[in-house]
Amino acid sequence: MTLYGLIAHPAGHSRSPQMQNMMIAEYGIDAHYHAFNILPEKLEEAIVGLKALHVGGFNVSTPFKNEIIQYLDELSPISQRLHAVNTVKSVKGHLIGTNTDGDGFWQSINSRQPKEMVIVLGTGGAARSVIATAKLYGVRELIVFNRVHEDWHERKAEISYLSEGNGHLEDLADNQMLTKALKRADMLINATTVGMNDLRTLLTDLQIALLPQHALVVDMIYRNQQTTLLKSANQRGLATLNGLPMLVNQGALSFEYWFDRPADRNLMKKAIEE
Repeated sequence: MTLYGLIAHPAGHSRSPQMQNMMIAEYGIDAHYHAFNILPEKLEEAIVGLKALHVGGFNVSTPFKNEIIQYLDELSPISQRLHAVNTVKSVKGHLIGTNTDGDGFWQSINSRQPKEMVIVLGTGGAARSVIATAKLYGVRELIVFNRVHEDWHERKAEISYLSEGNGHLEDLADNQMLTKALKRADMLINATTVGMNDLRTLLTDLQIALLPQHALVVDMIYRNQQTTLLKSANQRGLATLNGLPMLVNQGALSFEYWFDRPADRNLMKKAIEE
């Protein structure tokens, strides 16, 4: 039996084992997927251990997506651009890292959804993966809003680089700029953790009301109850999407990367929801 898994801290909340083991069973593959809770200071030891166990591959989550790179032998082009990895494949002990976060997100969006101009809230890892792959999926313009920090100029340059010149960073506190952007946005994406564990939201009801009726509001947070952002958008008749489809697609892309077989996304979604 070949071992696959997830390394994260914490790891107990992950739905990845349910998804991956259901697909493994569906194909009758002699493998098992396990979530490993790795203390940050034990990452190197964990990699040595996984190699000793001859793992077939593993997913990487918080807080290891950047730090894992120093222990890998090869990186895909998207991982090099993002300097972040969420999926690793072992080929005879040779560890190859890639990142399915961005593709997993955009493949969750209906291909008929207009996305000429997209607003992204946040500049963290989730936002960066969306920004770096947006152009491939037909986005013409990205406006990224965030609070001003000390590394503001570096962040502006990074957003321009990741978006291949398609995106620019603006101050979330600039109400005039935000208002103009909201009025013409085809999509609004919350790529922050605001609203994950409470009722907070970065935008007011009045700001949400500025969005055109065809706009799609996406909250990358996945939780059982709707976030305040999505509730506000729903109340205004806007289409909404939470982080579940992205989670499923990321997992499906990882499965396909490891096993070179098509993943049944409906089956994987069912595994999470059970």
